[in-house]
Amino acid sequence: MVAIVSLLTGLVALSSPATSGAVRRRSITPPAGCPIPTWTVNTFNWYNGSHSLDCIHNQVDISAQGCLCGTGWCAPDPATCNGSMVNVCWTGMPNYQPWGYGPPQTLDIKFADGLTCHDQYIGYRIHDIGHGESNCGYADRGEGRIVAFYGTSDVDSSIGHMDYTLGDGHALTCDNGSSITYSGSVDFPVTCIHDADFNATCTAPVFQVPVLSYEWVS
Repeated sequence: MVAIVSLLTGLVALSSPATSGAVRRRSITPPAGCPIPTWTVNTFNWYNGSHSLDCIHNQVDISAQGCLCGTGWCAPDPATCNGSMVNVCWTGMPNYQPWGYGPPQTLDIKFADGLTCHDQYIGYRIHDIGHGESNCGYADRGEGRIVAFYGTSDVDSSIGHMDYTLGDGHALTCDNGSSITYSGSVDFPVTCIHDADFNATCTAPVFQVPVLSYEWVS
């Protein structure tokens, strides 16, 4: 039986490191003899194009049809389409940049410990980038390691939020042989640059995700 111990700090420490400006919560002290990870985000890049395909929030895109010709997209004109007219939001399409749409949304997060998250818009998502769990690789997610990002690219400066869960498949070992996992979260500054078409390229300075709780793994 898994014994769960959660030690969440009740107070938020408004300490703001000069390198990040992030609003950080105070990290916990792990049980004696147990290691505690350090989660430092060295790189944060988010591209959100104003003409990217959006099969979640935009009913026009959800209803739109395109010409699928071979392994790509052709002009969406039924009279000249030499392939098949299909809904551009159908899953299984060869790419997510149909005719008339710009590059898909992408999110890249790189941690100092080597973890790299690359997230890209896919038609069967249950949420859009910036609204929850990011894809750090399905193998990692299957083992319980999840990075969730929440934020907006609509303004030049805003505050993003990140949750980090180190799942059972990545448990750490304590001196007594017990296995332990951790989770944490942080609010951090996001800066976006918009071009003439309101395509957004967003970045963040280096910041750390504090460890806020732990869980024993049997």
